[in-house]
Amino acid sequence: MFLAEIFNSWQGEGGSVEGSAFGRRQIFVRFAGCDLRCIWCDSASYIIASNVPRWRYEVKPFTGKFEYKPNPAKLEEVVDVILKLDTGDIHSISYTGGEPTLQTKNLYALMEEMHDLGFKNFLETNGSRPERIGEVSHLVDYASVDIKDETAKASENWRGLVLREVESIRILKKAGAKTYAKLVVTKDTKEENVRWYAELLKNLAPLAIQPKEPIDISQHQLMRLYNIAAKIMGRENVGLSFQVHKYLNVL
Repeated sequence: MFLAEIFNSWQGEGGSVEGSAFGRRQIFVRFAGCDLRCIWCDSASYIIASNVPRWRYEVKPFTGKFEYKPNPAKLEEVVDVILKLDTGDIHSISYTGGEPTLQTKNLYALMEEMHDLGFKNFLETNGSRPERIGEVSHLVDYASVDIKDETAKASENWRGLVLREVESIRILKKAGAKTYAKLVVTKDTKEENVRWYAELLKNLAPLAIQPKEPIDISQHQLMRLYNIAAKIMGRENVGLSFQVHKYLNVL
């Protein structure tokens, strides 16, 4: 499998909506490679998997000290690194990216192994490929699925992408995973688009609204978007998310 990094940290996103692991300690497995090109991507150096010749792993939990191994990584060495980073208080293993579902067979094998070892699986995905989500959904305990706003410019067929993301959420929920949708918003996010997302997600999954970093949206506009979504989805089904780990200066 092609990886970018493995490390131990706190989950900084998701806020308080159901399915979120915000504030929980996780071991993060970041996969290399992504099928989308969001303009604010914070992992741009990992977008093309073949351009990532090696992956790094934290040598001691929560130290930020890394060593490197060549790609592709072997399942057994990845499992070994994860077990050495287990501090006994791990909420779940977070599979993130990039886009982990692009490497479905490898993701399946790793998730299955970690499940058998007694860990919970947390999938962070852009949701663009529901058919691949379906292949691993029964192994997922928690999931964060992106709803890509038009301002992300992630795909030429933006509306089609959103519908596929919603289908991915539906598949995960049906499989029993505690799932929420994450929407990154900017100062240019349109109110009518948020209404559309909220209608699609109503009675399906909660929504975490997260300002793009660095934040360019005003507090007034952010609260307006929140209010629109909450009135459609219900006040308990919408929350704010921030990349808190960045403010704490941790990975």
